[in-house]
Amino acid sequence: MFLKRPRVYLIFLLLSVLFLSGCWSRREIEELALVMAVAADTEGDRDIRLSVFIVNPREIGGGQPSGAGAGGGTNKVPGEIVSTTGSDFTEAARRIEEQVPRRLFWAHNRVIIVGDKLARRGLNWLDWFSRDRQMRLTTPVILAPGEARQVLDLPPGVELIPGEIISGILNNHVTLKVELKELLSMWQAKGDNPVLPRVTLVSAQEHSGSKTQGAGGRNPEGQGGAGGGEGRTQQKAGPAAIRFDGAGVFRKEKLIGYLNHLETLGTMWLRGEVKEGVLTFNCPEHPGGQVSVRFHRSQTKVIPQVEGDKITFLVKIKSEGDLIEQTCQESLVAVEKIEELEKALYHELDKRVQAALKKAQRELKTDIFGFGEVLHRENPRFWRKVEDNWNEVFTGVEVKLEAQVSIRRIGMSYNPAGGGGRNTGGKMVSPGGR
Repeated sequence: MFLKRPRVYLIFLLLSVLFLSGCWSRREIEELALVMAVAADTEGDRDIRLSVFIVNPREIGGGQPSGAGAGGGTNKVPGEIVSTTGSDFTEAARRIEEQVPRRLFWAHNRVIIVGDKLARRGLNWLDWFSRDRQMRLTTPVILAPGEARQVLDLPPGVELIPGEIISGILNNHVTLKVELKELLSMWQAKGDNPVLPRVTLVSAQEHSGSKTQGAGGRNPEGQGGAGGGEGRTQQKAGPAAIRFDGAGVFRKEKLIGYLNHLETLGTMWLRGEVKEGVLTFNCPEHPGGQVSVRFHRSQTKVIPQVEGDKITFLVKIKSEGDLIEQTCQESLVAVEKIEELEKALYHELDKRVQAALKKAQRELKTDIFGFGEVLHRENPRFWRKVEDNWNEVFTGVEVKLEAQVSIRRIGMSYNPAGGGGRNTGGKMVSPGGR
C-alpha cells in the first residue's frame, strides 16, 4: 500500500511534524538555581519575607567543599541564602530572581519552614505553595518558634544542606512529620485541625556537649562540619544544630498554641502516626531502673459511639516491640515478668495519650486528632448536627483507650548485665523471643 501511494504518506509525515511539541520549554541545568529549603516569615504588619537556600554546585560537586583541608582558611557553605520581602510570595519570589543570575527551580525543595508570627497570621500563604506546578505536595512543613530564616543558617554536618538535614531527621520516624498535602487536608476538613512539628535551634555548646570553650580550642560549631568553621564563627554566630521539640496547633487556620514533647507523642499515638520508635519507662518493681522498648509495628483504630447526644470515641491501639535495654536488676526468665513489663508499658502509653487529650480538650479546646473526620465517615447523619461547632462539642466527648502492647523479643539474654537478676522460677521464656 505504501509503495503504491508514497506521496500521500510523505505529505502526511511532513504535516505531522507541525504537531510535535519538541523541547520548546526546556531549561538547561546551568540556567537553574536549585532551591533546597524555604523559610517564610512576616515583615511588618502586612508584608511577608521569603528566604530560600540555593545550592552552589561548585561547593557540593566532587565531595569536599572548597576551602576545607589542611591550611584551610575560611570554609564556604554549600549554598547561598537569599531573602526578600513582598506583599505575597509571588512578588517576593520575583524579587529574589532580580538578585540571582539564574531562574529559580523549586522541584528540589526539601522543606518549608514557617515562622511563628506568620503562622499566627493564618494559613492563606499556602495558596502559592499548593498551586505552582514545581511545588511537591510531599514536601514536609515545620514550625519555627522565632524567625524561620535562622534555621537556614545551619552549618554543614553529616549532610551539607539544611534542607537535607531537616528532611533526614523527619525520615527517621522519631518525630511528627506532616507533608504539604496532609496539612492541606487537615486544614480543609471540618472535623480536624492542623498540627505541625516545631523545630528549635541548638547552640554549639549544647550540640557538642561542652560547657565552655577554651582559648585556642576547637570551635564547637565546626564539629561535624567540613573543615572546622573558624572563620564562620568569627563572622557570624549561627545555630549549630536543630532539635524537634513539640508541635504547633492550629484552629481556624491560625496558630493558637504549642504541645510539649510528651503531648506530641500522645497526639501521634491517637492519630496513628507512630510507625516505629522507642518508649522508656520505670521498672515495675525497681523504680530506680528503666526499661526501653523499641516498637516496630503499631496500629491505631478509632471507633465513634453515639448514644443520644453523648459521643464516645473508643481508641484501639495494637503495637509490638522488642526489649532493647533494662537497667533494673530483674531476671526475665519467667513469662510473668514480661507481662508485668507489658502492663507498665501500657500505663506509660496511657500517660502520653491522657496528656495529649487534656491539653487538646481543656486548654486548646481543639480537635487535633481527627476524631471529627472519623465521626463524619461513620455517622454522617449525626455529624451534620455538630459539624458547625465541632471544636466546642469535642471538649465534652469521652475518649476510652484500649491498648494491646506486646513485647515479642527480649534480646540475647533474660538476665540483666552482670547476671545480678534473681531467678524467680515460673514459666520459662526463650532469650530470643516468646
